[in-house]
Amino acid sequence: MMNDKRFNLFLVGAILVTISLLIGVHFVPEKRLVLVPDSIYPLYLMTEPLPDGRPSSEWTNPQHTNWNCYWPDNFHPGYFPCAWTLDLSPARERGIGVDLSRYDDMQIKINYTGPANKVRIVIRNFNPAYSTAADLNSTKFNALQLHTKELNQENRISLSAFAAADWWLNQFNIPLSDAAAELSNAMAISLDFGEPQPPGIHSFSIEKLEFRGAWVKVEDWYLAIISFWMVGIFIYTIRRMIQLNAQTKYDIRMINQLSENNEELKEETDKFRRLSTVDPLTKLYNRFGIDQIIASLLGKGYLQAPSTPLYSLLVVDIDHFKRVNDKRGHDVGDLVLQHVAKIIQTHLRKGDYVGRWGGEEFIVILPMSNKTIAMAMAEMIREAIFTTELDPEKPLLVSASFGVSERRPEEDFATCFKRADNALYKAKAQGRNCCVYAEEEL
Repeated sequence: MMNDKRFNLFLVGAILVTISLLIGVHFVPEKRLVLVPDSIYPLYLMTEPLPDGRPSSEWTNPQHTNWNCYWPDNFHPGYFPCAWTLDLSPARERGIGVDLSRYDDMQIKINYTGPANKVRIVIRNFNPAYSTAADLNSTKFNALQLHTKELNQENRISLSAFAAADWWLNQFNIPLSDAAAELSNAMAISLDFGEPQPPGIHSFSIEKLEFRGAWVKVEDWYLAIISFWMVGIFIYTIRRMIQLNAQTKYDIRMINQLSENNEELKEETDKFRRLSTVDPLTKLYNRFGIDQIIASLLGKGYLQAPSTPLYSLLVVDIDHFKRVNDKRGHDVGDLVLQHVAKIIQTHLRKGDYVGRWGGEEFIVILPMSNKTIAMAMAEMIREAIFTTELDPEKPLLVSASFGVSERRPEEDFATCFKRADNALYKAKAQGRNCCVYAEEEL
């Protein structure tokens, strides 16, 4: 009799618990990943000097959540350098980002004033099946566009609205099986313009960016409850003890599952320095800035004429730079770097780019330029460096060696750069102060 009473109490309790679970699932708080405000991830802004000397974009608050983009009149390069980016991959060299596929929606509030019609949100995803850590552009380009009339209010956007960009799928020859949007290993989130916009000042302020999702789907929750009752009834018809044992095992499984979920919620919160795109000494692009330019050029590759390469590269190295540092000191060495940087900038065309690659080495990107143009540009810059005296009081002539390469069809940036770098070594071997064109094969 006592056992029957206990069973009845258990049954009543099970019914009450089931009702509570059926109702309570609708009141379980969503899991959240808050990125703005108070982001633990670095934020950076793509920018470059405009023809009038102004930057193309700049921060307007110390938290790096407000910025302005200055779109000038008659601006027609292949991309506009104004992109707000949140870096989710402090371990980019290992291809480790953040799994956003565990969430259902993105909640975002962007305040905007300006003449633009649309803005673009991009999530870059790393997958070793098609991505490499050395090539940032190989991460899948998942994007969606928002009309500016939809801004200045909080928007809840389903992550299913993101789609992989057609140009990216074509660029990397992605098969249909991998063509869908992927967010399981997000490396970065960016906000930029996906198409040309009217000139003027574009002011942005991002107040909120977070991802939300249910801990468990309602239908899965209901299915689990139904399964529990079916198993319980089946076990009861055989033996009450089996039912009790099964219930115990179920409780253990639930505890283990909760323990695993708690482990998954423990994430590292190390803070990384904000990535900069500009070298502080020469005011040229640094390596990261060059990577952004290459990614943008590849993104606009569909504008390329069939007979014209997407770009050519000049790899420039100052001759005997260590000797200058040893004899004149590092202050003079810094002046030499600034001097060479200024000469290169002076001789570039509108739409060309130059960056400091490291030490005394520079890289020049000549979009839509073939071998003939690249060699002519290299020779002109080389002669200008060699014939310009740095210090009239203590005359110092500087020379530089050049390696030149023209991007071949379907060639990645790393290979094109390596060919130019090999050509630079040949220029050094031939006595320095000369330009050498790269061989077609490594």
